[in-house]
Amino acid sequence: MGRFRYLIIILALILLSASAWQPPQPASPEVKSTLWDAFTRRATELRPGESLTFELFTPELDEAFLSPDGTAAVLWLALRDDSGRRLASEPGMVLALLSGGEWQAFLPGDEGWEEALAALPLNMLPAEQRPSERVEEPALTVITDYYLPYVAGTTRWLEGSIGHFQDIPWLGYPSCLEVYCRYAYDFTDDVHFPLVASKGGTVVASRDSCPDNGTSCTNFIVLRDPNNNTYQIYLHMAHGTIPDALTPGTTVQRGQYLGDTDDTGYSTSQHVHFMVTNSVWLVDDGYYWGASIDIRFADVPINNGIPRTCYEVTHFPIYDGATQCLGNPNDPLNPNNDWFTSGNIGAFPPNGSLTRPVDGQVVAGGANPLMDVTASVSDDVHVDAAQLLAYLDGGWSFLGPKVSQPLSPGVFDWDVNLCQTGAFNGPLQIGLAVWDHEGNFRAPLSVRIIQVDHACPPPESQLEPAESFDSTAVRLSWTAQTSGVPLGQFELQWRESLQPWSAAQSFTYTPEARQAWFLGEFGKSYDFRLRALDSNGQPEAWPAGELPETSAVLPAGCAPDSLEPDDSPGQANLLASGGSLNGNLCPAANPDWFALPLVEGEHYLVSAQSLGGGAAVRLSLYAPDESTLLLSAESPDFGESARFHFYAPSSGTYLLKLEPLVDGLAGSAAQYQLNLSSAAITHLPLLFR
Repeated sequence: MGRFRYLIIILALILLSASAWQPPQPASPEVKSTLWDAFTRRATELRPGESLTFELFTPELDEAFLSPDGTAAVLWLALRDDSGRRLASEPGMVLALLSGGEWQAFLPGDEGWEEALAALPLNMLPAEQRPSERVEEPALTVITDYYLPYVAGTTRWLEGSIGHFQDIPWLGYPSCLEVYCRYAYDFTDDVHFPLVASKGGTVVASRDSCPDNGTSCTNFIVLRDPNNNTYQIYLHMAHGTIPDALTPGTTVQRGQYLGDTDDTGYSTSQHVHFMVTNSVWLVDDGYYWGASIDIRFADVPINNGIPRTCYEVTHFPIYDGATQCLGNPNDPLNPNNDWFTSGNIGAFPPNGSLTRPVDGQVVAGGANPLMDVTASVSDDVHVDAAQLLAYLDGGWSFLGPKVSQPLSPGVFDWDVNLCQTGAFNGPLQIGLAVWDHEGNFRAPLSVRIIQVDHACPPPESQLEPAESFDSTAVRLSWTAQTSGVPLGQFELQWRESLQPWSAAQSFTYTPEARQAWFLGEFGKSYDFRLRALDSNGQPEAWPAGELPETSAVLPAGCAPDSLEPDDSPGQANLLASGGSLNGNLCPAANPDWFALPLVEGEHYLVSAQSLGGGAAVRLSLYAPDESTLLLSAESPDFGESARFHFYAPSSGTYLLKLEPLVDGLAGSAAQYQLNLSSAAITHLPLLFR
């Protein structure tokens, strides 16, 4: 206990000393412009005839600082790739000295670089670039069982590792000395993301008071592994995100939330700089630093646990046998490369339970597809989102929106439109899914079975005005639309006007049907109404009240055609080949006979074309003996034609009987045209291959 108190006192003194440190002052815009000109002149001298776009990376000034006497400067260079994205890493560094009223830039490795370094106050150099006077020789033992510093199932982009210390002077590199950064890794994403402990340990120190995107100081947290006396260093973190409970000496589990990434300190864009050291020390601006040691990630599937980018394995020397990357090394800057998925299971996953709907509750109800959902949730940081699940087709599927705005702390309340997510009707197993701030996901929670009373509203249909003719046939047509469940059938009811509706006086039609014929009696009027049923059997309501949707009044009778009388074989009208005769179906159930003179060995086509009024017929052909039925044909429906082909085995006068398709189909307008024509039979060859 005494040694621990002594350590706390020493740390406090160090922190007090660091708090008195004053950061270097950024140069004015005018001086920055002059310094940038000095850099471009030097870069052009080093690579004459080339633009500032070097090997797909373009440098730009991130920040510049002046020494107190105004005679020395440090330039931080950021890089953009060929897509215009700024790399998230530590900047390259260029030095400049004022001589004879003109700035002279020094790139890493230039003659005079060391003199320029010596001319700068130490506090103008980030720890990554300082001489390695305090570095102890890193242990050669490889340490395993680290995990990527973000939550399992989430994927982040590796911006770089060994790229830190490569010699690329025209870009200001190395950005970090090899002894510090050989085993340092920069992970980034399009937005800030939560960090979790790569391995368990105890908190040494932390800071999250630096402003986001600020260059004056660095937010960080350091964890010590008591088992091997190593230190995990997480740099460039976001302001105000490290949990208050993570005070020095606090034990942290692997996968426990540490804070969010940002762009604080020596950084060009938001990311985490992660490394493990076997000793640490405090630098002037108050963050810890040390020499990186060889660690391996258990959830990195390449290079025995060493992450590398495709650019690094194709453009830089190979270190530690790491030759592989995640992606296409033939296209090393492809944005789909270098995404590493974590296996770091969260130490404190979220929890939650459904409070609505309750087990067994009947929900929806046709006309209202919205189901109210309420969930109580909890987490060590906070729950970011909740969503409903349903067990469908042997697995869990998301149901409805993913909700990210709680109604109140620990409570989510939202509506799920069941009709938009499935044609449910009957029992449905549901559960809750929750995500916490770190990205931990838990599901299904609070599983239960509810009863869905038709998730979707019933279908809707509309009868068009009935089409009446001078006949006993009425044509009905309709439109229909659904709300998400397929149509099942239509039910059409009819009645004589002013009579009550009866289920016995109804017809059903397939879901594809959009019209039907109704056969009535002369002199009567009829009412009609229609309703649709979905495939779950949910019916549309009948129109309000007892009123019909449409009505039809039939004629009192009909006028026979000019071919009458032709009601028997002896009264048959002659129809020669190539000719046609027009008639109607009147009176009701009255047959019409025709005499057809046919020649032996000839083929004939006989057709009765419907000319209106719903005319539809049945044709029967008899031999010249007037009694032998040779063949028959009929119209497939009202208003459609009938036809047949006949080969005459002998010459003679054949008899054709034409009668209504259905008894009762009659009317002056129920007209047909009977045609007789020669037919030619063509045999097409069958082709095989």
